[in-house]
Amino acid sequence: MAFRSLFLCLLVATYASAQYKVCVPRSESLTCQNIAKDDSEVECVSIESRLDCAVKLARGEADIGSFSEEELLVIAQVQPSDAQVIATIRSSQKQDVPYAFEAVAIVPNNHSGGLEGLRGGRYCHPGLDSPDLRWSPRVLKALELSAARSDRCPGANTDFKTAEELEIEELNNFFSAACRPGPWSYNATVDADLKSRFPSLCSMCEGGTCNGYARSAVQIAGGNTNNRHIQSLNCLVTNGTVAFVAWQHVQEFFRISNPQHLSLYSVLCSNGSLQQLSAEIIDQSVSPCAIIRQPWRTILASNSNAAAIRERLQALWPAGADPAGNSWQSALYQTLVGGSEFTVTFEETLNTPANYTSEIRPIDIATSPACFSPRRWCTTSVAEQAKCLWTASAAYTLGIQPLITCERRSDVFDCLSDIKDGKADFFAVDSHYGFLARQHYSLSPVKLVQNTRVDASRVAAFVKESSAQANITRFENLRDKVACFPEFGGIAYVSFVRTAHERQVISASECDYARAVGEFFSGACAPGATDAAHALYEDSSFNASVLCSACKSRNTNITSGSDFTCAWDYSNLYYGNNGSLSCLADPATDVVFVETQNIAAQMTQLQLNPENYRALCRNNTLAASTGVNIDDGCLLAYIVDAEVLTRRNDPIANSLNTLLDSLDVFFGYNPSTQLVNLHLYSPFDTVNDLLFKDTTIGITEASSEVMHEPARNYIELFRHLESCTGAAVPIPSPGLAARTIFSFVTVFVTLVISRAFL
Repeated sequence: MAFRSLFLCLLVATYASAQYKVCVPRSESLTCQNIAKDDSEVECVSIESRLDCAVKLARGEADIGSFSEEELLVIAQVQPSDAQVIATIRSSQKQDVPYAFEAVAIVPNNHSGGLEGLRGGRYCHPGLDSPDLRWSPRVLKALELSAARSDRCPGANTDFKTAEELEIEELNNFFSAACRPGPWSYNATVDADLKSRFPSLCSMCEGGTCNGYARSAVQIAGGNTNNRHIQSLNCLVTNGTVAFVAWQHVQEFFRISNPQHLSLYSVLCSNGSLQQLSAEIIDQSVSPCAIIRQPWRTILASNSNAAAIRERLQALWPAGADPAGNSWQSALYQTLVGGSEFTVTFEETLNTPANYTSEIRPIDIATSPACFSPRRWCTTSVAEQAKCLWTASAAYTLGIQPLITCERRSDVFDCLSDIKDGKADFFAVDSHYGFLARQHYSLSPVKLVQNTRVDASRVAAFVKESSAQANITRFENLRDKVACFPEFGGIAYVSFVRTAHERQVISASECDYARAVGEFFSGACAPGATDAAHALYEDSSFNASVLCSACKSRNTNITSGSDFTCAWDYSNLYYGNNGSLSCLADPATDVVFVETQNIAAQMTQLQLNPENYRALCRNNTLAASTGVNIDDGCLLAYIVDAEVLTRRNDPIANSLNTLLDSLDVFFGYNPSTQLVNLHLYSPFDTVNDLLFKDTTIGITEASSEVMHEPARNYIELFRHLESCTGAAVPIPSPGLAARTIFSFVTVFVTLVISRAFL
């Protein structure tokens, strides 16, 4: 008996000390202090986004995580069986309702012909901007996709058109009139263009503007409401054919404010049948049939610990509610569930995400031809491929068009080459490669990134202070001197050429930038100048080796400089920003053109004294003092640090442009539209700079008219190149005068491959 008691005590002690790892977003890391207090049984695992948590659950690096409705649907596509649903998180006011929401189609009782019978009808929609239930584009357009097949457009000419344009054309052909408020495209130019061209789809809105319905006072339980779903139902009973709305608002509308209309309307089912409304039906928590049913938020647990975690959480939260108090149990509840407006319902049977969602809202792989063929996003690493596949799955789940596929390549130059050759379609690349991309690969920017002021790229010229005091005070004094560049054709190289044109020390009629620079300086180190991947002019007779005459191999004694190298990697001692600063320290060189973002730290690492150098400013004067801390007025360039490239003048350009706008809206830094917690511009699975640099805060048009100063400057930087060669004229914003952007699509079936990269 004593032995048995001792065994039980040891078992309890072991269980009490067991640690489960819960995912906590990095932005909420302070909550971990409360989770870890006292005798806590859980510890935090920091994540950048909740989809990071899904990856960690699959690997066993985390045990517990909570996910939104749409996130669960994404996980069901990418990791269908790598975790278990142990509980749902429901509204405290609807904890007995099995679904987060139901989207239904309401029609008059005399409707016939099923979904096809809606052709020529009058469509009342709550709006693509209605925040009420946080519906995704796929949900918002579910009736249209089922009835009008608005994602198909057989036989349509897709050249230079956007997915939104083809969608609206199909809807315009299907419905005779509508009120479909909100943005039809997240590109403002495209949105305005479509609404001016297809006014019938706004004709039932107030003033025909698609800003919304007339604000008639609809009485609900003694109060007024401007709820768009209620307004859509009011549109239906006034002069409509069909309203696509949430079931909960159908109940409010007919039960409370308009009971006299109840017996005149029916729910239109996906199979074409009708279910007439009645007092008995309207009182049911679940609709008789729905176009879409949405699962609740969920708590997932790792496969190995799911059963034990479910039992432990049930013990910690026996009523499915916050235990309150200043305890770790309450802190865990707040982290996973939220406040008192939510409650937890534990699942009796454990289920995988795929099995769980298939019973409520299956999302099938598209099998019939879409308007656009899939667009191919080029990636350069296993980690980047994985993030791309998650992004593609999330976009597909939300209903963002066109689809996206992910194409793995070995490096930047392979991506540039394959986009040029039509083997991939787009790629976000460091602006350092902007000139090469335009001149050698015939690519164009479809979007530019936006950076914070501190993260934008800055290029400056520095000379030795001894030279500045002696004979280098202006750009013309650099003739026959020796120059250092991080890389041939890079952003520092182009910035010098532009400044030299402005100062008229290089002829503006010389469009061969290798010859222009090589004949101006007596020598240089511009790594890659003789490499085929950097070739700027296939028919140039200029011997570019002079542009590497100052380079030194890492395997060579730098004081003797015996072996010639033009390598564009770190075997070249003077390659890259750090290398170019080492190049300037060489007694044989005179000037460096370099990006300044981390220059002070780089000089410290190289044991160089900044006071030994002085900036030569773009206005052709020396900086007032020595050192590398210069103001923006002295820079040769102040520009964005990356851009999204595609083939020049490709017919899919416009749809790619608007697709990128949609990705920015749903996966950028706008919390109100984050239905899936995936940050396009942040690290993923602890790896930085995937798909976009982490310095990105958004995207903008590739135009000199945009508000973002570094973006305007970047476009202007290449004006001379364009006037010389016609290379890479920026793709204009889509709209009435310019339909030349790109389509950006994914074949969803490739997403299952993603598990191989996780």
